[in-house]
Amino acid sequence: MVKAQEFIERKFYKHVNEIISLKDDLEGHLDLSEYPNLTKIDFGYNSRLTSLKLTHSNRITWMSLPDTGIDNFNFMAETPNIHTICLPITEGVSNYDYIAKALRETIESENPNSTRSRNNDNSQRIKELEQLFAIVQEENQSLQGQIQQKQQDISDQQSQINELSNISFPNNPYNFIKLKQDISRLKIQELAPQVRNESTKLVELITKAKSKAGNFSSIVDLTLETQKQIVKNNETPQQYILSGKMEAYQTILSSNLVDEELQNILNKQTEVLDLEEHLESLRQNLNK
Repeated sequence: MVKAQEFIERKFYKHVNEIISLKDDLEGHLDLSEYPNLTKIDFGYNSRLTSLKLTHSNRITWMSLPDTGIDNFNFMAETPNIHTICLPITEGVSNYDYIAKALRETIESENPNSTRSRNNDNSQRIKELEQLFAIVQEENQSLQGQIQQKQQDISDQQSQINELSNISFPNNPYNFIKLKQDISRLKIQELAPQVRNESTKLVELITKAKSKAGNFSSIVDLTLETQKQIVKNNETPQQYILSGKMEAYQTILSSNLVDEELQNILNKQTEVLDLEEHLESLRQNLNK
């Protein structure tokens, strides 16, 4: 038989989260006020443990005191978040009777002013929760409206796709891959002549520019090649270098070509490059 207080203080540090001391033959009163971090306590099967004191704690959620001599449960007022508890039981007294007794003693241990204050706090908290619920409900209704609109948009788009599929493949079920390939094929037929025409125009502009550039005709080719690299290269340091080259070439050509002529060539090449890239992408789609 050991003094409960001395045994617990000797065995458990003050910062522990749990104290489990089963069948240690603890005796007398136990004060755990200096153990603020406790979340779980278990002193089962210490029949000579007669009373328990706890500091107010929102942390303690689990408590087990079976087969102890504790018969005063005022300490439960200090554990508002307890959700699992096992109380001592004596012969002929049910669990429910003990729990009821514990709750009565908890309530009786509070003075009237404290009870009124807690009721006021609860009322205020209920109002806050009602306001929060109203906000959440309003947001939920707004989200539901957005979801319904999105669903309608998806339904409309699906109808349009099905209609397009029926045009391409009448009397056949919708097949996305076949539809994509069919559209790609049609776009290729439309785009290929355009690429050829614009490429021809670009060649004509280049030929004319080279003729006017005279001895600097090779600079025209260098300018166009540098522009291709600028379009295809996204690295910032390299962009600076290429832009510097472009400025140098344009300065050289400025004595033979006006800025507008050179810019027209560059714009036309950009257009052709975009068309060629699009055409190549469509051709790749046919093979997927």
